[in-house]
Amino acid sequence: MKFTKTAVFISFFLLQGCSAYRHNTANEIGKITITSPDAVKYLPGFPAFDDKDAFFNDSIMYERGYAMRDSERGRQAIDDASIQLDFYHKRFGEVMGVNISEENTPAIANYLKATHSFAGKSIVKAKGSFSRERPFSYFGESSSIPKDEEKYGAYTSYPSGHSIGAWIIALSLTAIDDEHECEIIRVGYELGQSRIITGFHYQSDVEAGRLAASVVFAKIVSDEEYIKLMNLARKELQELRSK
Repeated sequence: MKFTKTAVFISFFLLQGCSAYRHNTANEIGKITITSPDAVKYLPGFPAFDDKDAFFNDSIMYERGYAMRDSERGRQAIDDASIQLDFYHKRFGEVMGVNISEENTPAIANYLKATHSFAGKSIVKAKGSFSRERPFSYFGESSSIPKDEEKYGAYTSYPSGHSIGAWIIALSLTAIDDEHECEIIRVGYELGQSRIITGFHYQSDVEAGRLAASVVFAKIVSDEEYIKLMNLARKELQELRSK
């Protein structure tokens, strides 16, 4: 995925210690003025619990996920429960071969911050509007992360917020890293599937999250200020790899 190459670039060595640069880039985030799409207006309804045919795939995927909990993949799913940007920096940075952080890669960090913030705004109303009961609650079984059950609520299953965050971060990083695009997308996909394994979401919740993330990303790349952040992030990544 290619966008305009025009961007202001400061050398890598200045990036390391220039707080003024980080401040200016942070200001760019505030210049994004377009509105994040309201997911309530375009997401399809989730499969009804009392419609056996419609709910069949969700229930089967829940059972498969439940069976994986006592495994290495199940333990990875617990680790994947974070939605903090530091977690995304590490998880995606590992497959990109880059130490992503505000200190080491300020342009990439600000780019991801803008992306994540914009995506989060798109589902605020949707969570309450759809008010779907989470799998662990519906099936009367504990999730694999009991401490998060009250934190995230039993009736905010659709769409999956974790999946929206993971998928839009994956899309944004794929846009600046052609070399590892398949690995990045794979991580974004697995982060969504982890939510099914832990019992917090159905497959349809996760798929709705990915749809929402795709809609949001298609919208945000129409913003000139966002493209500036993207180009700065791409330049920074290229500079890191050239050294």
